[in-house]
Amino acid sequence: MRFRTILFVATLALSLVPATTKRAAAKRSIDAAYQFVEVETTVHLANVETSSEHPEERRWYMSTVIVQPEDVPTYSLVQKKFIPYFNANVMDPAEKRGIAIDYDDQGVKLNGDVSYANYATREEATEQRNKEIEYRKGQGGNIYEFTIDFSSPKGEATSKPKLIYRDKEQPNYEK
Repeated sequence: MRFRTILFVATLALSLVPATTKRAAAKRSIDAAYQFVEVETTVHLANVETSSEHPEERRWYMSTVIVQPEDVPTYSLVQKKFIPYFNANVMDPAEKRGIAIDYDDQGVKLNGDVSYANYATREEATEQRNKEIEYRKGQGGNIYEFTIDFSSPKGEATSKPKLIYRDKEQPNYEK
């Protein structure tokens, strides 16, 4: 009799484990975190000395709002995900067109100038992104938007950088 009770409890316990795992996975997908990345750059013509005839262009790249990748901890996202993506899908294609984009790691910011690593809703992240764009409009530079798609990074065909604000005081080296 005791053996049957132990067998029944063990069977019941094992049958509940997969259900708990499925619920945890569903909860994770519901609890998505949203973010965007901002990259402050200087842009100039490749192989052309910067001068009054060919001044540097100050430019910000603002990504669209995305679901935070789960394969890398938040504190490593900029170094391990966003910088390599930006280099491969925005910088390298621009360089092939004769445009050099320079930036340093401090110019890459998760969610702009706020201390939040992510937002609970897409709307909150979009609202903060729009505030950052409005703030940058007063900083003297052109603003470009780009798309982040880690599932199919294929250069500019994926990132689709496009001008969303043109500062008339800045040069613009896009052709």
